[in-house]
Amino acid sequence: MEEQFITLSETTVFGMAAGDPSGPLILGIHGWSQRNGWHTWEPLMTPLADAGYYVVSVDMPGWGKSPAIDDKLLLGPKAAETLVGIIESLQKVPAVLMGKSWGGDVAVSTALRFPVYVSHLILTAPAIRDYEKLTSLTQPVLLAWAGDDPVISIDNADRFVAAARDVQLVTYARGGHSAAPRNAADFSKRAIDFLFSEQESGHERQQKK
Repeated sequence: MEEQFITLSETTVFGMAAGDPSGPLILGIHGWSQRNGWHTWEPLMTPLADAGYYVVSVDMPGWGKSPAIDDKLLLGPKAAETLVGIIESLQKVPAVLMGKSWGGDVAVSTALRFPVYVSHLILTAPAIRDYEKLTSLTQPVLLAWAGDDPVISIDNADRFVAAARDVQLVTYARGGHSAAPRNAADFSKRAIDFLFSEQESGHERQQKK
């Protein structure tokens, strides 16, 4: 893996990258706790990179090695705009967004506000506040949740699936609030299958037009 310093208009975002830069981008976004950072997605980065993707996991502004914007942590629309800036800086439109907890909600918000920038969503225990907004989500979603999640109950997985139109749910007995990375050996295979099958479906839809 290699360090990345991604220049935005208001700050510089630190990240770690794995894989061929010419491949499709998977952008990893962590949760809200200050214990989180780019390393949230480290267990999945090499398997996804080996499958042909360019995987970049970042410290969002205000976390880890990324300076805050105006000495503030990111809230609401600003977080989605920051993700768009990262994708534009990497010149990788559209990207797959991979988000945990708060990062999952930011990924969903970005997909809703800026759909041209987001092709797929890979989420683990996303901290969704308004499930009704998921009815407008057009991107396919791979969703992971653990039965022993002490932060956001697995019951919320059913709410997500009921609201969104295209979701594949993967559940694990254990994994706490990090179901996907803590079950990386299994989940990375599911993520690759999800992305490849969606690519094939897209090619088939295009051929029928």
